[in-house]
Amino acid sequence: MNRNGDGKRSAPRPLASYIDPAWRMRSRADAGIRRALEGILGPLLEQRRIDIATDGSTLVIACREPACATELRFLQRDMRKTLSAAGYQAIEQVRVVISAPGPATTRAVAAQTERTIPSSASRALLAAASGISDRRLADALRRLARRGSGGR
Repeated sequence: MNRNGDGKRSAPRPLASYIDPAWRMRSRADAGIRRALEGILGPLLEQRRIDIATDGSTLVIACREPACATELRFLQRDMRKTLSAAGYQAIEQVRVVISAPGPATTRAVAAQTERTIPSSASRALLAAASGISDRRLADALRRLARRGSGGR
């Protein structure tokens, strides 16, 4: 905490005040570019298989896998068109590079696990469904009771 001349503590400075304004503007632009390309790169961005940044008039996409890089190189034209339509005409090139994979850079996709509930819970759900006047809710409880007991 900082102290004023009168000995009182002042509020801490916001983190953004320590960051050069040019860098703050760049990160905002990158977030906008990211949103603009979500339709093309959405799953790759979500799974953290790629990173994007700008370098002047070039969009740089760093991939973790060569196959992904190959696929993105075929999409370069579509990305430039999309960025231009979204107001990023200054992006003239897309460069795809392969980066070294880091241990925690990609997010694992959870495997589907089979879940069951005890038969007593299934019976309780069926009993509750029979006493509910809202048909949609009652049907949902019945489906849950069937799925939980292993039935589909």
